[in-house]
Amino acid sequence: MSFFNRVNEYANEYHTLKSNETLAKEKEMPGKAFFIKNNNILAIPREDGDCRYPFGQNGFNYWVYASGYIHSNEGLFSPYLRASEGQEPKIAFFAGFKGKEGYKVIPILSVPVMDEQVQTERYTVFTKASAYYVTEAEGITFAIRTFVDADKKMYYTVSATNNTEEKKEFFVSSYFNPFLKNAVMEGAENRWFRQATVMPKNEGQNLNNFLIEVYEERDRGAMAPNYGVFTRHLTLSEGAELVASEETTSRNDYVGGVRSSLHTPASLYKGTFGDTKKVATFTEVSVAADMLHLILEKGASMREDIVMTYCFEDEDMEVAIRGGSTPEVIDEAEEAIIKAEAMHGENMKAVFGKRLSGEIKEEVFNAFFEHLKKQVEFCSVIKGYIQLSSFSLIGIRDVFQALEGLVFYEPEVAREKMLEALNFVQPDGRCPRQYSLPRFEGDTPNMDLRPFIDQGVWVISTIATYLRFTQDFNFLNETCGYYDFVNDKAHLAKKSDKTSSVLDHLFDIMNYLLTNRDHDYTKCVCALYGDWNDALDGLGVSKRKDREYGTGVSVMATLQVYQNCHEMIELLEILDTEKYADKIAEYKQAMVEIEEGLVKYAIIENEEGEKRLVHGWGDERSYFVGSFDDPDHESRDGITSNAFWVLAGMYDKDMSIKDTILGAYDRLGSKYGLKTFEPHFEKGTPGVGRIPNLPKGTAENGAAYIHASTFGVMSLFRMGETERAWEELSKCLPFTHEKVSVSPYVMPNSYGYNEEKQIDGESMQDWQTGSSNVVLKTFIRFVFGVEPQYKGLWIQPSMHIPFATTEFALKVRGTNLVLKYSNNETGKRTFKINGEIQEGIYDDVMKLKKLWISNEFIVNNKEIVVEILD
Repeated sequence: MSFFNRVNEYANEYHTLKSNETLAKEKEMPGKAFFIKNNNILAIPREDGDCRYPFGQNGFNYWVYASGYIHSNEGLFSPYLRASEGQEPKIAFFAGFKGKEGYKVIPILSVPVMDEQVQTERYTVFTKASAYYVTEAEGITFAIRTFVDADKKMYYTVSATNNTEEKKEFFVSSYFNPFLKNAVMEGAENRWFRQATVMPKNEGQNLNNFLIEVYEERDRGAMAPNYGVFTRHLTLSEGAELVASEETTSRNDYVGGVRSSLHTPASLYKGTFGDTKKVATFTEVSVAADMLHLILEKGASMREDIVMTYCFEDEDMEVAIRGGSTPEVIDEAEEAIIKAEAMHGENMKAVFGKRLSGEIKEEVFNAFFEHLKKQVEFCSVIKGYIQLSSFSLIGIRDVFQALEGLVFYEPEVAREKMLEALNFVQPDGRCPRQYSLPRFEGDTPNMDLRPFIDQGVWVISTIATYLRFTQDFNFLNETCGYYDFVNDKAHLAKKSDKTSSVLDHLFDIMNYLLTNRDHDYTKCVCALYGDWNDALDGLGVSKRKDREYGTGVSVMATLQVYQNCHEMIELLEILDTEKYADKIAEYKQAMVEIEEGLVKYAIIENEEGEKRLVHGWGDERSYFVGSFDDPDHESRDGITSNAFWVLAGMYDKDMSIKDTILGAYDRLGSKYGLKTFEPHFEKGTPGVGRIPNLPKGTAENGAAYIHASTFGVMSLFRMGETERAWEELSKCLPFTHEKVSVSPYVMPNSYGYNEEKQIDGESMQDWQTGSSNVVLKTFIRFVFGVEPQYKGLWIQPSMHIPFATTEFALKVRGTNLVLKYSNNETGKRTFKINGEIQEGIYDDVMKLKKLWISNEFIVNNKEIVVEILD
């Protein structure tokens, strides 16, 4: 489809939604966003938040916002820095119509905000490949398209189409202020080592080009340039005429001086840059900006294509300057990315039929599922510096949790990323909290070496899921390296000479986890710096001045290590029971000790005989968190110990604790889902670390921190409380609320609620959040019910599904597995495999009938269709 056809299609969809209220309600999400054809997203700029979408691959992050803000980075190198809310954007486009005095100027994006004298309508469309910004004004449809290719070239198409019966005279102007440095913020010296130059057009081009050079220290004695090359090409339809073309490299010329900004661009109001600077450096900010004066007859159109390439070598710069692309080549590049993106996730598809109850709209839900897969993939393959700062690195825990979801539809990608991360483990099995990739051979990469105890537990569980699902046991023989952690506080680590197999890495990690227990007393796992709940980082502090960490315990981490022992025993028994007899015995003994310690110490009882699962305790059990009497003398519940008591398998041993867990969930409940803690921690609460510094009702401090909420949802499904699980799941999803401050089509990290501070549903961020992978895994394991085992698969769909039908398709080791669920309200579950009725097995824990499919059956059938009739 051509560029103009896409613009017309999006314009038509916008106006259809605008005129058809019934249709709009079915496709609507909070935050003025709608799902449209092909699961694309149409967003209208708003004042209470912003929607965004990430493009790019191989570590290049290209963020586009519905507002029009755009920024990008590759590691610490930023072609464009992020502009804070309300600041002048680094990329901007304008149009101007001649008035009685000067020009009436409008931004084609919705930033910067200006005093507009022309009525406009604006909307943004996100596809998985590109973003389209459409502005309608004075009978003209303006559009900006932007996307990035695999070579990190950034593309911008500016267009205008005259939809009126009369001739239109106007200008369009583009403005680029790149950064092109390895830094996280601008400094006063930036302009000294930067130059922008207007370059002559090449043969076959009809507009001049731009070159921006930014000099940066490569080492103590050498400065080297980073290049930004802009090539431009103008295409005019019949009835379109270019009247005049201007370029400038001077920001001062563009905005009117050092006191002005893009909010008041003096040159645009005049309709000319005047006596422009073709070279700008040292004394002012140098930019790449143009102004094209045009005449369009009825139905005529124009498009200007701008391609930005960044590079670091003279030869590459010269190739880029000579390499202007035609509109046809640019459109083909977009089409190729669209097709490539469509292939991602093709190994797993879901369709929800007509809803029977609840707030989840099936059309929105189906589209949301596709973007949820994109979000989990994004979180799985990140290469750091997403939220750009010096220590925005790659989290071991974050990546492995996401990879456990990615395993089900991109196992090869997950495999590669797991091998990458395993190279950063210390020889004793301790995982860093975060790592970064070395820039060159011998480089010492940045790492966060704080010993959060739980990093390794996610590694074990994710690899176990990968092996169960793929049967790729050769993965265990792959060789990985190590890093020696030299100084935690200085974040100093150096590459170790040691290498070993993945399986040996797993043994190392298990040894580290089992060693760091309170061996003398509770046998539970010590919190050290903290566990998954980063903000609650006080439990591990020692009462003794001669040591940093004490015997404080994380019940969640202890439960996860208990699960890890079971996972390792299962794996080793599949590999070779006799060969690994000693390891199996070690892990079985650890399970016995941990189970005894948890039952004795993690379950507490008050004078009335009420029980509670505590979150943890401080050094020498001197205080509790999530108990009847916390350090602030509050009676408090925490979600994670309750959730993982179920998820790690302790619940299976004694299901009488169910009422205790459900009672905790009753107290943790809220309109936005299960809270992480209730009540919150007031400032100054001793022994719990930095969590009291968060405002009441935000993030982990008494809010629905969705990552934790979804652990609770999983546990409800596993206990057979499926109606309540769906109720809580619905609260977690962003499109079921009246408003949301971030992108409503992907998972946020939290929903805040604090009436005093007028916080009601706001979130810290979206996209880079672990809530996405837990929601996806909940769908896979507990809604559709695919639970991989070493000898086959359990098929165990939820007993309550608020849709008449669902269909779930998954590629399992080359076999197409299709699950077709029908809610016929018969009160009895029936299974069919490839048309033949099969008897299920009743699960006492999950309170449902489930179906076993063996590995042999999977291997011998290219397609397996399972019908589940309830």
